[in-house]
Amino acid sequence: MSLIQSVPEGLKREEVERGNGSLLPPISFIPQKNETEEEHTIPTIKIELSNGVESRVAVWDGIGTPEQFLNHMIAMRDALDGMGLFASYEEARNRVSERKEEVQQEKALRDVVLEQIDNTILEADKEPLREEAANHVEAIKALQAAVAAAKQERVTAMATVFATTSNFFRGDGKAPWDKIVHEQTEKDPWINLRGVEQAGARGKTLMAWRDCYTLMLKTVFANNAAEQQKFYITLLKLPHKQKLRAFLQRVTKLAGYVGNLPSIIHSSDATDTTKPVEPYGDDELATIMLHAMPHRWQTQYNMGHKAPANSGYLLDAMEKIELAIPLRNDRGSSKNKVSFQKMTKMSDKIPKKKSQAAKHEKSSAKSCALCKKYGGASGTHNTGDCKKYDHQGNLKKGFKGRKDFSTNTPPGASKSYAQLYAETKKLKSSNKKFKRALKKSSKKHKKRKYASSSESESSDSDSD
Repeated sequence: MSLIQSVPEGLKREEVERGNGSLLPPISFIPQKNETEEEHTIPTIKIELSNGVESRVAVWDGIGTPEQFLNHMIAMRDALDGMGLFASYEEARNRVSERKEEVQQEKALRDVVLEQIDNTILEADKEPLREEAANHVEAIKALQAAVAAAKQERVTAMATVFATTSNFFRGDGKAPWDKIVHEQTEKDPWINLRGVEQAGARGKTLMAWRDCYTLMLKTVFANNAAEQQKFYITLLKLPHKQKLRAFLQRVTKLAGYVGNLPSIIHSSDATDTTKPVEPYGDDELATIMLHAMPHRWQTQYNMGHKAPANSGYLLDAMEKIELAIPLRNDRGSSKNKVSFQKMTKMSDKIPKKKSQAAKHEKSSAKSCALCKKYGGASGTHNTGDCKKYDHQGNLKKGFKGRKDFSTNTPPGASKSYAQLYAETKKLKSSNKKFKRALKKSSKKHKKRKYASSSESESSDSDSD
């Protein structure tokens, strides 16, 4: 099963990660999709393992996701190991050490014989000692030649490792590797992983290959990628869309990347007290995954289990709990139709009552043959409960049905809301005009009354 298929389609980061999503890990739980994956054909090369079995390994051409690149680097390293190249180098290195030790032993024996010669008085006794010393000298020369041959074998073995490694890259993916190898093995002076300049050409050694491997990883990942990946594992939680077994398998895969990513100890930020990042142990990872489970599952586990010793123990216990207490999906239901009618903690949703429409849908269908034949609401009652017609189809006395507005339509019933709103607005406008006219007429009336009273007063004064 591929990584894309093992993770549910449409899974979001907030469903599987705790926190606000600010941490961007080197490799996240949801695999990053390669947009050109469908059109891109991954090239491969054929290799022969040390046991004679032939196999094919992918070649990195610079196209793919960071996780695919890391998997390629791991597969390449395993392929070189399976071909026996590292073992050949170690054998040659061990032969060099053994031959050097033999040379030192022969020199020690020679020195003992020379000391015996110096302490011998008679010439007759010195002659066999001189022959023995000469034999030791010849043995030393032969061993020194063997040391030189073993050193050449070591150089050849390491050159084979570098040459074979180069075959696992192609195109845009090979250019960075060639540049790194040149700077680490041929350049004088050269700079180590911590940014310190070193005098003299380094040559192609096993330590140089390991540094080149780490620098190649740094072309994609940050200096503290291992630290970030290790912390990211603690933020994961089981999503409702995924099965427990698939979740644990994916987390175990992500935890395995920790030991294969570059860390701060491989950078200029390292100090004398900086330590390499160690991957999680099986028991430690199992404890972290226990806290990634839902709260109800953790409570059930703690009631009858001890601290998980490994991932297998945790998987066996949690799968039984998974069957007993299934997770709800997005709509709040489960496969086994488990009812969640009660709130067990404050974070649970408040249960809702079923709607009346749903109750009517579940009830048996009703039908009245009389109302269906003579007219009426046939779907609201059965024939035996009909209150409108008797068994012969005649209207029952005292039946009062709903008022029929089809013949006597109330005012405005046939008009739309927009029409009624326009008429109301027009009525309000005319009402305002009427009020203004009424107010104006009342003012005129007052003026006339005042004028008539003034005239009467003036006429009275004239008569006097």
